[in-house]
Amino acid sequence: MNYSQIISILKQKVGSMVLFGLFLGAVAFWGTMLFSPKYQSNLDVLVIQNQEGFIDSYTLAKSTEHFSKLLSESIYTETFLMKTAEHYPEISKILPISREEKMEAWSKMVKTSLNMELGIIHLKILANDRTQAESISKTVAGVLASDNQLFISENQKIDVRMINAPVVKNNPGFSALALLVAVSFLIGIFSVSAVVFYKVVSKMDSLKSANSEIFRERIWQENISDTEKDLAGALANSQK
Repeated sequence: MNYSQIISILKQKVGSMVLFGLFLGAVAFWGTMLFSPKYQSNLDVLVIQNQEGFIDSYTLAKSTEHFSKLLSESIYTETFLMKTAEHYPEISKILPISREEKMEAWSKMVKTSLNMELGIIHLKILANDRTQAESISKTVAGVLASDNQLFISENQKIDVRMINAPVVKNNPGFSALALLVAVSFLIGIFSVSAVVFYKVVSKMDSLKSANSEIFRERIWQENISDTEKDLAGALANSQK
């Protein structure tokens, strides 16, 4: 079986490829629609460390970097979530009741990233409601500003300021929905093609192995027959 035959077999499987591609595309579409939040709110907060007396710029920068990272990670704690719920009780209706599921949902709702050098925490809030996304963003920034002493030592003087208002927009996941469906469709086609190609090549290898074995067996049998004839001839000559 040559590669032209493989291509012919692949053409016969076009229907299966298209169906599987459509299936994956549908899964990607409905998965995005059902499980991805519709809105995203972005804002930045600046962490400022107030130090009394002289301190060199390098030490101050490293200290600010440390506290920025500490406050960024504190957002994912249960203590921070409880403080957020105190200022914005509606969040208790959004999150699950189970403690474990609640913390998991919270970690998916709030995303943080850092600009270490400047001490800026970038916050991204995902929600299904535009107003909720904006309100949660403001509440998180407020907790960072008013309750940051819960997460750092009391003798440290930290000032957290919201340096821009929350910007709410559509979740990029929805904007790229068409691309996601197209990629999923192509992956489905490629997957079926790869499986068919693998099976065909495996079958070809098996046939080659079987043919080689038959050929070796035939040679062996022919050698045995020739040997038997030689022995019989020699025996006949000796009897004469």
